[in-house]
Amino acid sequence: MIIFNFVISSPLTFGQVKLKERFLNKGSSHPEVFDPHLKVEQVVEGLELPTTMAFLGPDDFLVLEKDKGTVMRVTGGTIMPLPLLDVDVANFIERGMCGIAVSTNGAKTYVFIYFTEINGMDGEDRKGKAPIGNRLYKYEMTNGKLTNPVLLLDLPALPGPRHNGGAIEIGPDNNIYVPVGDIDGSFRPDYKATVTQNLEKGADADGRSGILRITQDGEPVGEGILGDSIPLRLYFAYGIRNSFGLGFDPVTGFLWDTENGPANGDEINLVNPGFNSGWEEVYGFSSSIKKFNNADLVTFDNAGKYDEPKLVWMRTAGLTSIVFLDSDKLGVQYKNDIFVGDVHTGRIYHFKLNPERNDLVLPEVLADRYIRNSVNFGAPDIVFGEGFGGITDLTVGPDGYLYIVSIGQGKVFRILPK
Repeated sequence: MIIFNFVISSPLTFGQVKLKERFLNKGSSHPEVFDPHLKVEQVVEGLELPTTMAFLGPDDFLVLEKDKGTVMRVTGGTIMPLPLLDVDVANFIERGMCGIAVSTNGAKTYVFIYFTEINGMDGEDRKGKAPIGNRLYKYEMTNGKLTNPVLLLDLPALPGPRHNGGAIEIGPDNNIYVPVGDIDGSFRPDYKATVTQNLEKGADADGRSGILRITQDGEPVGEGILGDSIPLRLYFAYGIRNSFGLGFDPVTGFLWDTENGPANGDEINLVNPGFNSGWEEVYGFSSSIKKFNNADLVTFDNAGKYDEPKLVWMRTAGLTSIVFLDSDKLGVQYKNDIFVGDVHTGRIYHFKLNPERNDLVLPEVLADRYIRNSVNFGAPDIVFGEGFGGITDLTVGPDGYLYIVSIGQGKVFRILPK
């Protein structure tokens, strides 16, 4: 097992960065879905800033609490009194407990957790203490506890505090995929862009701005797509600004992601091996960028390829989780469709795919694939539900129903038939 350490240093302390925490969307006391045959049910409340969840079994799941550094277990709708794990986290803005995934191997259960680690107390980065890094650990589930931590990835957390990524997915190949943003370093003079941020003479790849792929033991997967050096060998895709959502199509195995632009240009993308999402040269559609030249993009000797997004938001919605409903429990009309959540409006979007499953089927009002107004754009056509508060995770449970994590409400909901 190899531990990859790509931490970058900086003379900046956090007190020098003028950023404010965004007000969290609290949503409605009665979130709703627009299919009259379905209903929303509250599974649990009382969580503190929950981010992502992962099932251990039916009515039994783990959920991360962002600022406290805790992993809570919920069984039968009840939060267990003590956390399974409590780690020290930097938690300003988007730092903290970011992603979790569960893998069962025979009699053993492993839990993968991505968080912003600090050598100190929770939240001391708010006072200027630098975090150690964004780290991916592998734990073993033993007697109801998470034990035997193994560090798999040690990634930059500076300058931060935003765009840390961390929405872990286990692919159909049983490998670990994790998106990592630019760690808020784009266009800052003290943080030179890397080649994976499409700067031809940029710094060497350091783990930022990509979708990384490793085995569950922390090893590279085969030969590198973009190159053989570490960490470039770990990149499945690059040019990523800020992603908090990965999802694998259960039919084709294709990977999709959500990404967020600076104030506009949120995207849904099909991510082929070597996919270049274009950042820092482009976000949203390339046609919206003045003087954009495809020749300015880094290709790694043509191993990487830029593709246009499948759908773009003009005003940022803060897209987060993307999931395929590999179940017919909500009706056969939804089976294997895409569902996407956002953190700013608390909406769930629903999309069907074309027969080749490499594109979205969009209503006529979105023929140009461009959402110009996130409040009123033909909502009945793609908005599946709303009022959930800031959504940070969507997942399909062992029961086949769709589960929603609301960081704004501190709750988990599920959607099921009436």
